[in-house]
Amino acid sequence: MAAYKEEAGAILQPGNQINRLSSYNTEGVYGWPGVEAFELIGYIKIDNLSADKASYKSFNITIPSPDRRPDDRVRDNRTTLTVQASSDRPAYIYGASLALAQDIPAGGLAGFPASPVTADLLGTNTEVLLLGPDNSGSPFGVPSSQANGLAAASSSLTIGASGIAQGTGDTTNGDLPFWTTVTTAGITAANAANSMFYKVTSDQLFKVYNINAITDTSVNGDGVYISADDSTAGKAAYLLCRVNYLRPAAAVSWNDIQGFIDFASQVGGTDS
Repeated sequence: MAAYKEEAGAILQPGNQINRLSSYNTEGVYGWPGVEAFELIGYIKIDNLSADKASYKSFNITIPSPDRRPDDRVRDNRTTLTVQASSDRPAYIYGASLALAQDIPAGGLAGFPASPVTADLLGTNTEVLLLGPDNSGSPFGVPSSQANGLAAASSSLTIGASGIAQGTGDTTNGDLPFWTTVTTAGITAANAANSMFYKVTSDQLFKVYNINAITDTSVNGDGVYISADDSTAGKAAYLLCRVNYLRPAAAVSWNDIQGFIDFASQVGGTDS
């Protein structure tokens, strides 16, 4: 298996983006001049039963390999979802989404499962699944009073009395971080509560946690599982995760202008 090279993907010009950005290659696009935009999408497969649920409440996110030959795969799946950032080029996270996959029967089409392979996800009523940045193995949570934009980097699903049904999903807790309201007496902290990007200055791991409430900062849920019937049928629950962020483009370089600089042989002379 080949080792994965971090940040190997190109930063595409808008006119060259004809497919979904590659999460695996950390591929970006120049969303605005001087700004790179990224979208990372991965999944978590859950197929344990209730007896083992206590071991299933903190999850790394898999980004699947583009290679679909499991017996001869050149590149392994990536086993974590990480936002790339540095102090020189911070990442500004503005979106997250969490959903439980619902498969669609193929209806006889080749290359797709003949029957659904996804399952509902079960857990303790009122507990929460939170997608968000990792804090040394624990969640940051989403504080009720926002001070740093965590709402823009988080998404959550609440477990109901019957668990979480396939097809359930949610977008970013804070929606898009745009200013929409200002108190007439003056700008207040509440005005900016859901209007901030979440800034990171080093690589930031994202995970999914089972917690009691969205504000919690420890992995204190009871754990999640699938039903015995779904397990017997060979099904699994697939949590789907998406993170969107912006980053300043790399510094301007000679390659950006070289082709427009006059030199001797270009204008009829020699370079000797």
